[in-house]
Amino acid sequence: MRFFLKVKILLILLLLTSCNCEIPKNRKPGSRLSESYKDFLQTTQLNIEQNLNLENCSSVLSDLDSKINKITLEEISYDNVEVNGGEFLRRSFNLRLALHEKLSTLNTDCKKIVKNIFYSLRQREDIIGIHFYKDPQVSADTINYPESKIPVWDKEAYRPYFLGRNIPSQKSFEFKNGDIMITKGISFVSSTISELATPKSLFSHIVFVYVDEKTKEVSTIESYVGKGVALFTMVDALKNENARILVLRPKNAELANRAANYMYQRVVDLKKKNKVIPYDYKLDFNDNKKLSCEEVAYDAFNVESKGEFIIPEVMSHIKLRDEKFLSKLGVKVGPMMVPTDMETDSRFDIALDWTDYRVLRDSWRKDAILGEMFRWIDEEDYRIRENFDSVAAKIVWNTRFIPGLWSLMSKISGIPKDFSKDVPTKTISTMASLKSLGSIMLKYVQEKDEEHMNQKGVWMSSEELRKTLDEFRKSHPKDLEKIIRKN
Repeated sequence: MRFFLKVKILLILLLLTSCNCEIPKNRKPGSRLSESYKDFLQTTQLNIEQNLNLENCSSVLSDLDSKINKITLEEISYDNVEVNGGEFLRRSFNLRLALHEKLSTLNTDCKKIVKNIFYSLRQREDIIGIHFYKDPQVSADTINYPESKIPVWDKEAYRPYFLGRNIPSQKSFEFKNGDIMITKGISFVSSTISELATPKSLFSHIVFVYVDEKTKEVSTIESYVGKGVALFTMVDALKNENARILVLRPKNAELANRAANYMYQRVVDLKKKNKVIPYDYKLDFNDNKKLSCEEVAYDAFNVESKGEFIIPEVMSHIKLRDEKFLSKLGVKVGPMMVPTDMETDSRFDIALDWTDYRVLRDSWRKDAILGEMFRWIDEEDYRIRENFDSVAAKIVWNTRFIPGLWSLMSKISGIPKDFSKDVPTKTISTMASLKSLGSIMLKYVQEKDEEHMNQKGVWMSSEELRKTLDEFRKSHPKDLEKIIRKN
């Protein structure tokens, strides 16, 4: 009897060894992955390419979305990320590429599901890339971006990027006139943008690309709070504090050329008069006298197509119940264009996808902080209160029309001296509150994240970061409750 028992145990051990898998300690044996994540990605890609269509997209994509979300980061690690991480990243990108190429055949509801799938895939790509490349995780504040190598263009200085179909692999990636570049900044303001809308996203800014037809010089047309719309060199744009960059290329090159030329000329003509297109703090897409970062490309394509090419195809949604807080941010409940919406616009091709793995923990932590804060407001009836920082910001900002005093107050407060005077006081006050909240929670969650890494050898998942922050809230820290607490 013992002999047969030993044989049975031996057979089980051999079976586990041959499939190179383990049973996760926190899951039932029958629920473990039947195939490696690497194979799952490739099999899914082939299935999408061969079988996805308008008739079955809802069921197929919903099932895929569910499967991906059930695949924990712990399970992926059992496939040996240290060895296969690069292949995981390549196959995950290829799956996103396959989904993107099917967008033109899908309806609005299915495109929304694709957006969720992209978010889930990117989350797993981030954690795989961090553990595969083992880049030390640093705060963006510690990086001297102006003195750094140029992302994308200085290929050897950074981790590899991925190119879309029919994009030639060259020493220096070539931008085209009318390209749209969506990026993820590494600040609390960036995390506000990426976490506020539904579904959540991993992008926060839109850059419109202009390439001079004669000189081939590449510039960007961008709009910023306190600055309005301005021209920047592509070097400046690439050296910005970006955790990720996605370059999208319009399929209609002729329209893209006209749109970029129109917006470039509009900015140049105003610059000759020492004027700029102001930033649109109301985010009113029906009035192009003022433009937010999303509205720059939106207006260019709208005008040059005479209203026939409206971006994006599918907008995100603002659902936060605290309308008073939303008004301070200049947004309203309902559909709203955010940068990530461009990733699922079928009229654009993916040209390039790049990630800076050094700063992903910094970006993830800030996203978790703002995401939890919005959840507390929406589900726990929390409200942001007037506090010392927000009141001080109001007082300081109200001196902006007094030249001598403003110069001094700008130095004391850290508000840029050249901020345009049209920035609403409520915007300055809200930014101050968000920064105060973020600073309190960032120190705490960073310590817990690093402690988790030291003890378990892996970084926290997004869910673990958010759970940690919620536990912090429930401990009723005095500094936090001075700024945000139950209504």
